[in-house]
Amino acid sequence: MAVHANIGVAIEKYYGRYMLNSKDISEMFGGVSKSTVSKLKHEARVLMLQKGVPLWDNRHVDTKTAFEAWKLDINDLEKRYERLQKFKGGYQ
Repeated sequence: MAVHANIGVAIEKYYGRYMLNSKDISEMFGGVSKSTVSKLKHEARVLMLQKGVPLWDNRHVDTKTAFEAWKLDINDLEKRYERLQKFKGGYQ
């Protein structure tokens, strides 16, 4: 699935939320549709089951596992965000 995360929001959610709900996911991916959020949650749940990560309820997915399922590398995101902030700072 080709959706793009907002780097700043993704980093905030990674460190600020142990579990992600639909609103968190929508915010991370720029207000995507409910069906897209459902697909993303499904991808995360599949990986959670494969890894034996407990599913507490149907509204939330484990943040760390979700990032892995969505191929979001937090270290890469942090580097990109830092570079973006430097770039923005140089032209303000």
